[in-house]
Amino acid sequence: MSSWAALKERARFIAGETVLINGATGASGSLAVQIAKHLGAAKVIATGRHRPTLDALKALGADSVISLEQDERALSDAFEAHFRGGVDVVLDYLCGRSARALLVGAARALPDAYPLRFVQIGSIGGDALELPGAALRASAITLMGSGIGSVPLTRLLQSVKEVLHAAIPARLQIATHTAPLADIASQLANAEGRARTVLMT
Repeated sequence: MSSWAALKERARFIAGETVLINGATGASGSLAVQIAKHLGAAKVIATGRHRPTLDALKALGADSVISLEQDERALSDAFEAHFRGGVDVVLDYLCGRSARALLVGAARALPDAYPLRFVQIGSIGGDALELPGAALRASAITLMGSGIGSVPLTRLLQSVKEVLHAAIPARLQIATHTAPLADIASQLANAEGRARTVLMT
């Protein structure tokens, strides 16, 4: 629901636009890649730290991937290369350092007055976003958030309904593995993998 509501309710996404998902290697970010493609994104760019998961996102609809495992200047340069071609919507699940590098790169590289919509959704990378004011003055970036409080509850519930109806036709997937319910203690103790565990009786 987080990406569905962010795209449709906050960013007012239009099919054919380019979407960048910052923090796509988690479950929500992975679904965001798939949902953006399902809704008609012409191009989806995904970022993350876990290289094998980033590579796997290509099979789920990511056209390009950017590793966050680089210093801030190199990361900003990597973002700039993509922004030169135009990015319409950013869904940010991370905040913090990577979001700053992304916005600085966008301000430097976007064509004049290009209307980027940046939607902040999560803060796994940090609670604060320290941004030079020049990055906003020199660009047409619109910053907004998506979550409870930014979207009326009735519209959030509508987003839940829409994403559930889309789950089968869009073939939405999350990496999972199954384990017997009797193994719950060992599964929780060793929950280091990227896949979600489904416990079966």
